This record gives sequence, C-alpha cells and structure tokens, in this order.
Amino acid sequence: MALNLPKLSVPKLTLDKKQLPLIAGGVIVLAAAGWFGWQYFMEQPAPPPAPVRPAATKPVAPKPQSPADIAKAQDKLIEDVLAATGLKQQLAQLPQHLMAGVSQAATQQKKAPAATVQAVENAMAQSFTAEGFQTRVSTDLKQNFDQKRMQALLKAYSTPTAKSMVEMERAAQSPQELAKFAHSAAATKPEREALVKRIDAASRASDLAVETAFVSMKALSSGIAGAGTPKAAAMDKSIEKQRDAQTQKIRDATLLGLAYSYKDASDADLAKYAALYETEDAKWFYGLVYAALVAEVKNASTQAGERIAALTSRPAATAAKAGRSKSRADARSCLKFATNAGIAKCAEAYR
Repeated sequence: MALNLPKLSVPKLTLDKKQLPLIAGGVIVLAAAGWFGWQYFMEQPAPPPAPVRPAATKPVAPKPQSPADIAKAQDKLIEDVLAATGLKQQLAQLPQHLMAGVSQAATQQKKAPAATVQAVENAMAQSFTAEGFQTRVSTDLKQNFDQKRMQALLKAYSTPTAKSMVEMERAAQSPQELAKFAHSAAATKPEREALVKRIDAASRASDLAVETAFVSMKALSSGIAGAGTPKAAAMDKSIEKQRDAQTQKIRDATLLGLAYSYKDASDADLAKYAALYETEDAKWFYGLVYAALVAEVKNASTQAGERIAALTSRPAATAAKAGRSKSRADARSCLKFATNAGIAKCAEAYR
C-alpha cells in the first residue's frame, strides 16, 4: 500500500504420494523330502548369524521454544512482512513526507518571523519520527499476532507480480509528472479506475489519508491551546466544519496518487494485485496498520502542539530582562529536550 497521506500543515509444503513397497515379512519354506534333502541341508555352511538390531528408542521430543525465542521469531516474521509489502521503507520516509508539507505551509506564512517558522518546524520534526511510526505498527502487529496470516501474506507478496507492484508503490512521485498524468487519458480510463478503487477500498488508503488529516489538525490544535479548554473546543469545531468540504478532495488526490503509482502495470497484473488486497489476510493486516498509523499521527501531533505551546507561552522576547546573561539567547534551543517537561523547564529561563 502506498502511504499517500496528506501533507501535514499546521493541520503445504505438498508431499507427492508415491507407492512404497510394503515388506510385511519374509517367509522361507524349506521342503526337504527324505534323507537326502536333510543331509544336503546339514552339510551346508552354517548361515551367518542374524544381524542384531538395535533396541528401539523413543523419539526425542523437540525442545520447547523459550518465550524469548518465540518473541524473536515473531519479530522476524513481522519485519519480513513489512519489508515484503514495502511498508518498512514507506514508514521510514513518512516523517520526511509529512515535514515537506509543514515547510510548504511555512513558506506561505509570509508574515511569520523566521524564528517562529523554525521553532514550529523543529517541534514537528522532533514529534514525527520514523522510529515512532515503525515502533507503533510493529507493536500493534505483535499484540495481535497471527502466524498463519502473516506467513500467508509473506508468501503472497513473494510472487513476481506483487514484488513488481510494491516497487512501483515505493517509487518517488514527481509533482510535475503527477500533474501531467492527471490530465492524461490513462488517469480516467474506466477499467483502470475500477481496479484502483478496488485496491483503495481494500487497503483503506483514502480513508487513512482523510482520517490522519483531521486527526493531526485536531491533536495539534489541542496541544497548542490545551486539551479541554474553550479555545481548543472552538478550534476543534472549526476543523470539523472543513471535513465535508475537504474529504472528497483528499480522496481524489489519494486515488490519483495510486493510479500514478501503477501507471506502468498491465491491467492483468493490477487485477491480480487488487485480488491480493481483497483477501481476508490482507484486510486483517492493513486494518491493523491503519489503526496504528492513525494512533501515532494523533500522538505525534499532540506532542508537537505541546512543544509549540511551551515556546509560544514564553516568547524569547521576554528574555530581554536586565541582568540576565541569556538575554539574547534563543528559546528555540529548548526544543533539543525530548520531553515536554524538559522543554518547559528550559523555557523558564526566557520568561
């Protein structure tokens, strides 16, 4: 699944059956009639002693796996599935993609001081991290671990067709090329559109884009204004009013991004890929990924809002009090601290 999230703005084994010879036992019949027969038999060399067969031993039961071994195996399978589906790389690049939107929005704020813009970008960069997204997704998959489903997914994504489609999803999208593609006949071809919509419905890609857009804006504003405050409630209400107007635009943009990603795929391969997404195993997997990403976007947005609030409530300008050795210091330096408590404590020096 290509993670086309909106840019954040300060918003059998099968064994062949073979007929095996069945040896029920060997019976040797010696027919010796009369003395001659027996005499002949007695004159023959003594037969070699029968081989001594080792005493039957009980099969040794395999040593049970320790909890640590089980956990290690689960982690390995999760990592392999994330890599096979392309999500491992996409999660690593997600913060960079989101931050591109923050920077773009900042350039549109012509009246905002450079120091303020930099402070906001620093707060966002510290809150939205690749480790945060990767840990959240991996943890949720482990808490809901299903070995059969994960192994089935790994097998499904190991086919040549799936590998090819994943590579297409991982490819960078040029804004210029995307705009050009949007006006081409390939973008509106009914057969392709139907296949893309099947993939979108099964993977919930556009649902994810819409939800993360509004979750991020709400959490960010709540962090800045303070959860439960009248100001936060007013901002939440204002953001919610935009949902109806912006939802279809976000969905259309997501579908366009998916269509562009698969532009070089044949209809037959795209149909196979859509069928993969529509399996129960894939729906289970992407449902967990969806929930994990929404939760992490909300968490990171709240942290970013609190970081921004910690600085805006104690602007650097107030640090210019007489007798202070840090009168010209920049409060943005406080963003180096990992926790909100650390930021707030540091910012006390600039009151």
